Amino acid sequence: MNPLVRFFQAPQTTLIRRILFQIHLWFALACALYILVVSLSGTALLLKSPFYSWFEPKFLEPSDAEPLTGSTLKERMAEVYEGYTLGFTVEGYEPEEATYIVLQKDNQFIPHYFNQYTGEDIGPARPWPIQAVEWVAGLHYELGLPREQGRRINGALGLVFILMAVTGLVIWWQGKRRWWEGLIIVSGSTRSMLWQLHSFFGFWFLILIFAYGVTGYQLGFPREMAYLLEALGMNSGRSGEGFLGFLRDIHFARPGGQNPFARWAWIFVTSIPAFMIISGSIIWWRRVIKPRQNNV
Repeated sequence: MNPLVRFFQAPQTTLIRRILFQIHLWFALACALYILVVSLSGTALLLKSPFYSWFEPKFLEPSDAEPLTGSTLKERMAEVYEGYTLGFTVEGYEPEEATYIVLQKDNQFIPHYFNQYTGEDIGPARPWPIQAVEWVAGLHYELGLPREQGRRINGALGLVFILMAVTGLVIWWQGKRRWWEGLIIVSGSTRSMLWQLHSFFGFWFLILIFAYGVTGYQLGFPREMAYLLEALGMNSGRSGEGFLGFLRDIHFARPGGQNPFARWAWIFVTSIPAFMIISGSIIWWRRVIKPRQNNV
């Protein structure tokens, strides 16, 4: 039988499918921690705005009192922040906005918010939940390493996402008679629910995984990507930039703009690579490791 026809009808019996399955499996396991970090830290990037609205003590309760302004405000802040040097100050542009003040002590700059109506300190402008999400988000760009080094490692490992997308698509194909099972969740399937979810999300969000890989590589190796596009004849054409622009929009969750529903949808979507690596690892453990343990 022709190998292509054989793959089309019964892919599990072909050598190329078995090889690609092993590549998909072992690269995923080897890079599992990295995929988890960049996936969850990417989600943290989208959570920065909600975290600021939830935890930044910027807005005040409505008050009928007259706010402190000008020198009177500065004098009151000097009393409240005794022992600190008062730095950059921004009075609220709207009545419900608190006054922003940067305090200095021991060569440290500490931003705070101040209630100009009650003359009281509200708290740090960047409380620990915001600092935590910013720290996690920072892992997404440089992995906690020096900027250039971190971005180049990110770019190189972006190729893993491309590999996962390509090999995953081949593995997803279950043959002419069963191909549709990978598109939906089938009740009563011989496959486990976790396996079906892994296949389902892997197919429908394939472009997401591919976009992360291509644009991640471009961010780490912009010059090399430009050479590659030029070699492919795509660098100067609208088609090349249009396609890369589309992938960048997906990577940075731009479709939908600032719409709250779209933002929360993207927060869910960006966590899918983490789900894929966790579900894939569990499936591997159940199929390979657990049976071996039971036979010992």
